[in-house]
Amino acid sequence: MLGYTLGLVNQNLEKQAATMPNKPPTMQGGSFSGPPKVLALNLAVFSAVQSGLTLAVKKYRGVEGNDDIPSNMAGMFGAGISLSLCTNLVGDAPAAPGQTKPTDAAGYATDALRTGALFAGLNGAFMKVGQWFTGKNQTTDVYYYHTNGMLAALGLEKYEKNFKRGLLTDDTLALLSDSALKEIKIPPGPRLKILNYVEASKKHMAAYAQQPAAPAYAAPAQDPGQGLTHA
Repeated sequence: MLGYTLGLVNQNLEKQAATMPNKPPTMQGGSFSGPPKVLALNLAVFSAVQSGLTLAVKKYRGVEGNDDIPSNMAGMFGAGISLSLCTNLVGDAPAAPGQTKPTDAAGYATDALRTGALFAGLNGAFMKVGQWFTGKNQTTDVYYYHTNGMLAALGLEKYEKNFKRGLLTDDTLALLSDSALKEIKIPPGPRLKILNYVEASKKHMAAYAQQPAAPAYAAPAQDPGQGLTHA
């Protein structure tokens, strides 16, 4: 619907521009130009691939939320490839100014990869800048300092968001249970690693607490006659 509407707007603008005395240059090519049906198809393919691939990558990586840059970049990379192929193979629009439309398999692949890489790079850059402005790029949260350290030691950094979503802060580490980890959707393998780490930490702290305290430093006894002067 959005693509079809934009296509109608483009057509109206081109018709109006054609009637002007000093006709301005118009964009005659590219993926986001053309008649309504072509533009609707391009946007439909782009949106479907981008959202579907992003969701699949997030599920594979075990992350949630809209601020995961690698997942969004992967989705935009696939969307750029599909948009390029759809434009070159299905649509009959001419190439954008300054570009040549590919005519063979190698040209299609090159243009698809170039478009995907461009979309992914721009998306990642914009998201990173946005995180800098909003302060979301901070890698360490004071309430999850030891939790993040534990997950990093176990190679399970991708589950940091699960702990934050479940509000399992540092002061809950000693209380972790299999059911609590299952509640925040951590798979069985990582759950066993985390619980084993927590149990080993408890034993280490208990053994340290049972160690005898070091004897206090005692000053050597002083000879009663030491320091006295004799006439």
